[in-house]
Amino acid sequence: MISLQVGDRVTHDQFGLGTVTAVTGTGADAQATIDFGDDKPKRLLLRYAPVEKL
Repeated sequence: MISLQVGDRVTHDQFGLGTVTAVTGTGADAQATIDFGDDKPKRLLLRYAPVEKL
């Protein structure tokens, strides 16, 4: 499973490039809030999200 920290740059298949602004939970419950430059950041469950750390 991907491990992210605040400030990491990521890419998502649908949303494009983004910056991690918050990480909560651990293991299978880990979620990341990522700013993709939209109106508001997206909160993604990392075990399902197609996110790749850059």
